[in-house]
Amino acid sequence: MPDATQRALQMAEERRAIEEESAHNAALPTVVASQLPSPARQAILDDKRRYKALAKADLLDLYLNWQRKYGATVSQKEAFIHAYQGGAWSKLLTELGPRISWKSLERWKLEQKKAGSVLALADARGLAHRGKSMLTEQHRSIILGQVMDGDRQISTCVRIIQARCQAENIAIPSEDTIRRWVSDYSRVSFQNWTLFRKGEKAWNDDCALSILRDWSLVDVGDIVIADGHTLNFETINPETGKPCRMTLLLYFDGASRYPLGWEVMATENTQCIASAFRRACIRLGKFPRVVYLDNGKAFRSRFFKGCPDFEQAGFLGLYRDLGCAVIHAWPYHGQSKPIERFFGTMHELEELTPSYTGWNIDHKPARLQRNEKLHRRLHEKLGRGPLTLEETHYWLAAWFEMYAARPQTRTHLKGKTPGEVFLDGRGPGVDVDRLTLMMLQKEIRTISKDGIRMFGRLYWSEELSNRRHPVLVRYDLQLSPYTVLVYDLEGNKICEARDREHYKIACGIHPAASVLGTEEQRRDLSEALALTKSQAREAKSGIKGFVEGIIVPEVRQSQQIAKAPQSIPAEKKVAALSPKDKAVIEAAKAQALLEQDDSVYQPSMLRRWPDEPSRYAYIWDVRYEQNVELVPEDAAFMDAFEQTPQYQNNYKSLYDTKLELRNFRRNQCAAAG
Repeated sequence: MPDATQRALQMAEERRAIEEESAHNAALPTVVASQLPSPARQAILDDKRRYKALAKADLLDLYLNWQRKYGATVSQKEAFIHAYQGGAWSKLLTELGPRISWKSLERWKLEQKKAGSVLALADARGLAHRGKSMLTEQHRSIILGQVMDGDRQISTCVRIIQARCQAENIAIPSEDTIRRWVSDYSRVSFQNWTLFRKGEKAWNDDCALSILRDWSLVDVGDIVIADGHTLNFETINPETGKPCRMTLLLYFDGASRYPLGWEVMATENTQCIASAFRRACIRLGKFPRVVYLDNGKAFRSRFFKGCPDFEQAGFLGLYRDLGCAVIHAWPYHGQSKPIERFFGTMHELEELTPSYTGWNIDHKPARLQRNEKLHRRLHEKLGRGPLTLEETHYWLAAWFEMYAARPQTRTHLKGKTPGEVFLDGRGPGVDVDRLTLMMLQKEIRTISKDGIRMFGRLYWSEELSNRRHPVLVRYDLQLSPYTVLVYDLEGNKICEARDREHYKIACGIHPAASVLGTEEQRRDLSEALALTKSQAREAKSGIKGFVEGIIVPEVRQSQQIAKAPQSIPAEKKVAALSPKDKAVIEAAKAQALLEQDDSVYQPSMLRRWPDEPSRYAYIWDVRYEQNVELVPEDAAFMDAFEQTPQYQNNYKSLYDTKLELRNFRRNQCAAAG
């Protein structure tokens, strides 16, 4: 068989073997591969080197065919090279390049003939020492001991490693050698490298196996996820008047990926959570079955400073009263909450706002960089600036609607929009009055002639004019900052009191409005005087009705009885008391005065108190020290005061200790008896 035919068959067999075994990274049968030197065997495992070797074999085959046709003289060999470089075989020229001489082709011919395989032409440069290192086991131990300390940079570790090697009288590796070994180690021991160098959070994000959940198994409203996000644009704080990055607290439906209710928090407090949850329930049309919260330390310290946990804040009881189960996300597992991905998508809204601040320090706008006066002036001339709180709510609502109308093809929605899925599973509606009542905070206050004082404001209503007793006040400063609901201590609603300053109820009157005031100020004075006169008329009409309806009929009846003839019994003479009887009576009076002290229980509303803690201390002694049953008003005040932050922060530990001491003494007395 001619040599050309043998070479063609050999190349065909090797090409077929490469195509069949390429998926398994084995380009040659074992017999052929074993005939190649070690660098060549490594080269054929590289796809780029392997296919370039086959291109060389093709060019070499063309070269040998040229010699058989035109001769093997030097001029013909050079003519072949000129034809190749001129583009006679453009595909091979593109792959191998023009820098090939006929002497290279002669060398390839000898290498292929000696190895018996076209893959002997694979480029093995740089492979002879691949995987070899001058580092010994002692070197590796020293390197690991330094670089696995996450507090040090690699450059610092390199200097310490080299000093250690010099001290131990072993070869000192170069910085490149150390860095190359560290890079290889970080790839083959990625989990150890990540855990020791970056910590558990990084290990969880980059190494831990993800648990893939199927959100199509739940219905709309089954799971509602709550989390906070610091907005990457500025809003004017209504309390200070200064721009700041506020916190968005959002409730997010897990089944439909629909944003339900939210609150923009100027200051961190649990009342904002309650307000956002109320809006979420109204939007959802039913109460969620499960509320998914992030109750980790990072969340509490970031959004609720000073709040040890939601249980002590009295917040979880709110969900349980509405029939909602509460579960918490794993600490440091942000990927377990789909709402985190939603916040990433929401970044496009933040970029569109005129007060965008960037999502980290490396992506701040130019106007926020130091000495960028031109960009600041341009920002001001374009009329851009921080949003108001109302504008922030409008921007969020508009973008949420846009998001709800986007089809989602990569999630469990399978091409549907969040809005479509949400509307299909939305509830019939909730009892807003019951929900509002349960969400409101409560405090005990006493009515004065000017109304009820709370938060430095006076709340007043006509229904309170004739009352002077403690009441239960329910309020929500986020929902309605200028009105409060007033109930008696039995839970009966009295009225809705309004902020006097906000509604101009005999408040903010000019001291000399009739002389120095404007028309509006004189009108305010007239309305205040009219309100006072109407109160007087109502009081007088009440007295008139009381006199005509009760007092006058009783007087008339008594006069008629007095006119009737009656036999007046003779006045009995009272015997004078003896000195002994007078002494007994005086002793009894003295004894009664001694017994009449503060130990006799009187309802607290009948006494005057300097503050609420003093009143609570009196009621506590009556209940636990004297073992006297409290009247309903005192019991209600005691329960309400124990829920206040003032009691939780300042008095709870004191009274808990006193109660334990009291129980201990009683147990000792019982054991001794």
